[in-house]
Amino acid sequence: MKEYFEILDWDSDFFGFKVAKINKGLLLEEASENCFKSLYKNEINLGYFFSNSPIDQSILNNDFYNIILVHKRIPLVKTIIKDCGFDPNISIYKDKYPSEDMIHLAQLAGSYSRFGVDPNISHDKFNDLFKTWIINSVNKKIASDVLVFKKDDKIIGLATIKIEKGVMYTPLFAVKRKYEGIGVSFSLMRAIETIAFRNDCSTIIGGTQEVNIKALKVYERFGLVPQEPEYIYHLWKNK
Repeated sequence: MKEYFEILDWDSDFFGFKVAKINKGLLLEEASENCFKSLYKNEINLGYFFSNSPIDQSILNNDFYNIILVHKRIPLVKTIIKDCGFDPNISIYKDKYPSEDMIHLAQLAGSYSRFGVDPNISHDKFNDLFKTWIINSVNKKIASDVLVFKKDDKIIGLATIKIEKGVMYTPLFAVKRKYEGIGVSFSLMRAIETIAFRNDCSTIIGGTQEVNIKALKVYERFGLVPQEPEYIYHLWKNK
């Protein structure tokens, strides 16, 4: 019964098995058995479920799927009010393929992500995923642009940006560990706000994991306001 879920072609191709996103409008607790049976019958190995509240503990144990809370995401929102200017160390990346530094930064950005913390996803597969992510950001398949911060001709920070319907999204954001605390993050954020302002965006929307306290503090200091958390579950088919 396809009303319960949507098969994700890209994810399925990448992982080599069927992956689906479960309808967010579905109250999983109320229709859980039929939903699980439908997923299982359609040979869905991995399901994503996004919820505004935690799943009832009573359905976590079932015969069909192992359900893991992989992510408690904190959305962050800021209203854009000014042109902040550009740090001279920041530029829009122009090459057709990311550098090794950028690939490592993308993997660093994903280390707290749901794919980084799910024990069922191997380290190699995780690295491949975020390498693919930054490749597809640079070639603009999934991003509008990629900002990079350079020091001594080496890329030490990056941010991917995507503009849609007057909103600026920031899917990937990372600074090399050894350069944290010297203002790289704030410089990238000011550049993001400047590009958003110049493109008539009204809002910046980002997000990070609740456990990433350091990132949350940085975002809040820059004026991004935390919203209600989103609970993200992975459902793995029982063998």
